[in-house]
Amino acid sequence: MTIIGIDLGTTNSGIAYLKDGKPVIIENDRGERTTPSVFQINHRGEIQVGTVAKQGYPSYPKETVLEVKRLMGTDEKVVVAGNQYRPEEISAHILSYLKKSAEKFLGTSVTEAVITVPAYFSDSQRKATQKAGEIAGLRVERIINEPTAAAIAFGMNQLEKDQHILVYDLGGGTFDVSVVELFSGVLEVKSSAGDNRLGGMDFDNLLVDWLIQRYKDEHGVDLFSFGTADEILQRKARIKAEAENVKKSLSTQNSAKFNLPFIAIHNNGPISIDMEITRSEFERVIRKLADSTFEQVDKALKDAKLTESDINEVILIGGSTRVPLIQELVEKKFGKVPRKDINPDEAVALGAAVQGGIKSGQIDSLKGLMVIDVCPYTLGVDVVKNVGGQLLPGFFDPIIKRNSPVPITESQIYTTIKDNQDEVVMGVYQQSNNESPYVNPELKISKEDIRVPGIPLRPAGIEKIEVKFTYDINGKVSIEATVLSTGKKINKELDLQTGVMSEYEVAAAREKISQEWNQSELYDEVKNVINRAEKVMDEANDQERAKIEMLLTNLKKSLSENNVANVKKYEDELTDLLIELV
Repeated sequence: MTIIGIDLGTTNSGIAYLKDGKPVIIENDRGERTTPSVFQINHRGEIQVGTVAKQGYPSYPKETVLEVKRLMGTDEKVVVAGNQYRPEEISAHILSYLKKSAEKFLGTSVTEAVITVPAYFSDSQRKATQKAGEIAGLRVERIINEPTAAAIAFGMNQLEKDQHILVYDLGGGTFDVSVVELFSGVLEVKSSAGDNRLGGMDFDNLLVDWLIQRYKDEHGVDLFSFGTADEILQRKARIKAEAENVKKSLSTQNSAKFNLPFIAIHNNGPISIDMEITRSEFERVIRKLADSTFEQVDKALKDAKLTESDINEVILIGGSTRVPLIQELVEKKFGKVPRKDINPDEAVALGAAVQGGIKSGQIDSLKGLMVIDVCPYTLGVDVVKNVGGQLLPGFFDPIIKRNSPVPITESQIYTTIKDNQDEVVMGVYQQSNNESPYVNPELKISKEDIRVPGIPLRPAGIEKIEVKFTYDINGKVSIEATVLSTGKKINKELDLQTGVMSEYEVAAAREKISQEWNQSELYDEVKNVINRAEKVMDEANDQERAKIEMLLTNLKKSLSENNVANVKKYEDELTDLLIELV
C-alpha cells in the first residue's frame, strides 16, 4: 500500500510517493506539480481547490480562503460564501483534493499519508493538522517537520558523506531553520528555530502597503478609504493578487509594474493603476523582515553549538527563497553559495514520501537513512515560588528543553506548598527560549489545567508529585503525574486544547465534507445541461421559459439536497425538453 507524502503549505501544497526506492512528485488533476492552498465555493455552490480557486480570488474574495494554515490550532472560524468553517475543515478540503489527485495519478486508493508541518508548530497546531487529515479520509500516523523533510530529500543522495547542513526554509507563511548533521547514514537534527508568522505572504502585504502609500502620496487618495465594504474587499483582493505577481517578476527582473485597470471609481471617475517598482525599492521594503530571519539562524547555530564556518552545505527551501535578496543575504552569512540542485517547492513533499517509504517498509530503515529529530521548543509547567517569604505564582519550570532529541520522556518532582494541600493544579506551557523565568499566557498549550487530586493531608513540602512529559516522534505531548506516597497516577494527552477538534467534531466534519464534495461532483456531472438551459431560456417564449425554469429550480434544489436520484430524473427531463425546443 502506498503512503503518500504531503507538504501542506500556507500558499502551495505538494504530493509525492516512493517509486522504485526514489521519491517522485505526484501531479494534480490539472497536471501541476504543486497546488495553490486555496479553497473556494463559487457562485454555483461548486467547490474549487487550487489554481482555479486562486484565479477566482480577485473576483470572489468572500467565497475564497487563502493562507488558512496560519489559523490552524485556533478556534477562529472562517466564513466562506456565508458558511462557517473551522481551519481544519478548510485544510481537509485541500487535503481531500490532493488525495483524489493522488488516487487518479496512481490508479489506486490512498488511505495513509505523512504530512509535514513547520518545525515551530505547537502541539495544538500539529494535532489540528492530523485532524484535518482524518477529516479528509487519511490516516496520518506520522507528522514530520518541514526542514527535516527537506533534509531527508537532500540526504538520500548524500549518505556516504559526513557533514553539517543548514536548512533555511522560507515558505509562503512560515519560516524555519534547522541545523542537521549527516553521518554514517544517520540524519540527526541538532537544532531548530523559526517564526510561524513570517513568510512570502508578508512580503506581499508589504508591497500592498507600499502601493497604497505611494498612490496616496502622489494622488492624495487612500484606495481603501471609500466605497462599500464589498467593494473595498474586492479591491484589496485584486491588489494583493497583483502584489504577488509583482514580487515574482522582481525575482527575475530589475523592475515590475502594478497593472490594475479600473480598480475603483472615485469622485465619479475611474481609477487605474500603472505604477513601477524597482527591485532595489522592493528589497528596501522587505529588508527588515529578511534580516529578522537571521535572528532565528543565529539561535539555531548557537543551540547546535556550531558557527557559520562549521556548516558544509546550505539548502534553500520554500518559494520565498527565490527572492534574490534572500539568496544574497544567506550567501553573505555563510560565505558560500547555497545549494540549488534541489527544487525549493518540491523538496518537502519528496522528503515526506521518503518518510512514508520508511514507515511502509519500502525503504529498509536499517540500511537506508535513519532520522533523529528534535523538540523545537521548551515544554514545562507553571509553578509557585517562595520569593522573600511570599508565595508568588506564574513562574515557568522547564521539563523538556528545546532541541532535545525525540522521542523523549523527562520528569520533575514537585512538592506541596501549603499545609493539608489535597490537590495540585498546573498549566502546561511552551517557550521558544530558555531565558524568561515566567510563563507566557499566550503560549499555554493546555486548554484545561492538569489536576492531581487525592493528595494525603500533610504539612507543606512533605508530599511529592512526579510530573512526567513525553514528546513523541510526531511532536505530540502526553503527561503523567504521580503522587509518590500513594502511587496514584493521572495520565493525560493534551486533546482538550484550544483549536483541537474532538473526535465527535471530526466525525461530523468528515460527513459534512464528504457531502460537499459529492454535491460538487454531482454538479460537475450536470453543469453542461444547466448552462445550455440558461442560454436557451434567454431566447425562449414565456411558456417555454416557464417549463425550463421549473425544471432548473427542481434540479438545483435536488443538487443542494445531494439527492442523486432526483438530480438524474430532472437532468433527463431537462435534456429531453431542450432537445424538443431546439
